[in-house]
This record gives sequence, structure tokens and C-alpha cells, in this order.
Amino acid sequence: MEAVRAGRWPRGAALLDVGCGAGSNVLYLARQGYRAHGVDLAPGAIAAARARAVAAGLPVDLRAGDALALPYPAGSLDGAIDNGCFHTLPAGRRREYADELARVLRPGAMFLLAWVAREERRPRGPPYRLSVEEVADALEHRFLVHRIELRTSSGRWGLVLDVALLERRTGVQPPRFHY
Repeated sequence: MEAVRAGRWPRGAALLDVGCGAGSNVLYLARQGYRAHGVDLAPGAIAAARARAVAAGLPVDLRAGDALALPYPAGSLDGAIDNGCFHTLPAGRRREYADELARVLRPGAMFLLAWVAREERRPRGPPYRLSVEEVADALEHRFLVHRIELRTSSGRWGLVLDVALLERRTGVQPPRFHY
């Protein structure tokens, strides 16, 4: 909601929620005037999201699909959000995720990513919590990191999250210089 209020994407932009689940964020984006798209690996979650969209009378595009093989043409989306999908991926597949998301986003598109922070100590959430460095290592070859903030989620669990604002690069970032 904060990214929408801050105008991170112009109204009418095509936005993707990666790992959309039952569609709460997709429906919110549609209500705010965006062309909202959602993809989730679970067909049952997509069915629930579709039912909610129909009940709300909201035009949304919801697809069952893999975050590592997104069902969208190259450069067809103006922005994306991911609130809990990325951190579930195996470590060896995270750069592949970055490549695939960069493929469907237009250059300069803004991407908002939230994951359960390493600082979260309670047993709720995923068993392995990614560090900021791990996330940057997986994404920075395709995305410019504008900001990362540590926050407490407003959900019922109140998890400690890292939230990153990233921008799809126009080209691949050169490899890091190692001393």
C-alpha cells in the first residue's frame, strides 16, 4: 500500500504479484486502478483468487505458473511485487528467478520484494531466513537496489521483514571486483 501511495508505478500500469496466493495484493492493485496480474504455483490458490475477483467485480489476470518460468511475454509488465515467494526458492535457483523476472519486466520497472528477515527469531515463517547479502547477491545482476528496510509486518503474525525497492536494470550488472 505504501508503494502505491508513494506513486512507485503510474496508475494503469501492468503489475505482477509473484506468488500471489489467494490474491489479496492483486485485488488491492486492481482496486487502485492498475492492470493487476498474479501468478502462483498452486492451482487451488489461483482458483480462490479468481473467485474473490469475480465476487468483487474486479478485472484481474490470474495464472497458475512457476516463478521460474513466468507465463508472460518479455518486457510486458511495468512492475512487480513479491511478498513471500522469493525466500522459498532453493539457493541455487534465486539468480534464475532474477533473470526470469527481469525478462518479463520492462527496463526501469520497479520491483518491491519482501521476505522474512534473518532478524526474525520466532518459529513462524520459513525455517531459513535470508540475509540482505544473499538477496543482493541473487538479484543485483538484474536489479538496482534502491533501498532495503527492516520492518514488522502488519499481518496477524507481525513477522520481522526486510522490504527492498529494486529497479530492473537496462543491462546486466558487471561482475563484482574481488580483492
